[in-house]
Amino acid sequence: MTAKEEEEEEEETAAMSRKAKRKEKKKLKRKQVRREIAEKEREEEERRLNDPEEQRRWKEMEEGEKERMERERKEFEERERLWMEVMERKRKEEEEEEEQRRKILEEKAEEDGKENGCDEDDDWEYIEEGPAEIIWQENEIIVRKKKVRVPKKNADRQGTKEDADRPTSNPLPPQSEAFTEHQNASIVSAQQMLENVAQQVPNFGTEQDKAHCPFHLKTGACRFGQRCSRVHFYPDKSCTLLIKNMYNGPGLAWEQDEGLE
Repeated sequence: MTAKEEEEEEEETAAMSRKAKRKEKKKLKRKQVRREIAEKEREEEERRLNDPEEQRRWKEMEEGEKERMERERKEFEERERLWMEVMERKRKEEEEEEEQRRKILEEKAEEDGKENGCDEDDDWEYIEEGPAEIIWQENEIIVRKKKVRVPKKNADRQGTKEDADRPTSNPLPPQSEAFTEHQNASIVSAQQMLENVAQQVPNFGTEQDKAHCPFHLKTGACRFGQRCSRVHFYPDKSCTLLIKNMYNGPGLAWEQDEGLE
């Protein structure tokens, strides 16, 4: 390398060094400017917060916000109160209309009954039913109960009385002919016959000396069928329909009565 080339390289290095120094100085200067601006802003903010006029303005803004919220709350409550009054008025009007319709229907029913020649006073009566209804009319309070039209009770009608001869295990429907025959038959009642049979010990002294099945005595059927280890008493007449395997369902298989095995 010649002396001229070395001088050119040194000049280029010096130029690069001056450029880097200028760049670093500019960077430091910008940083200093930003620091000064931030410091001024902080001082300005502190001065503004400590200013009585600024504090008074902030306080007025807070009070104004509170007043606005309170005003909105009162407006909402007022709208809600008006809505409740409208709904209550509407409900009362609907109740009055329903009451008027009911009265019209009752009057129409009475007129139809009179036209058909039915004596309403002898066959029908009106009874009060349900809770009392309170109706406000200006300064008056009217308490009214709903009346329902029902047939009068016949004093001569005999109350339903359970027949002593009615079978306990296989009750007969009252409208069936078998029930009439059973009622008119002069035989021992089924209840008494079952009690007599239950007190007896069948086949005394033999291998069939067993007690009666209490389930079969009460219901006339047993889920174990012929496999039951106890005695089944069968009456002469029965109106109960027995279906094969009706007590062998999957739910009953888990509930085996050890006393009946």
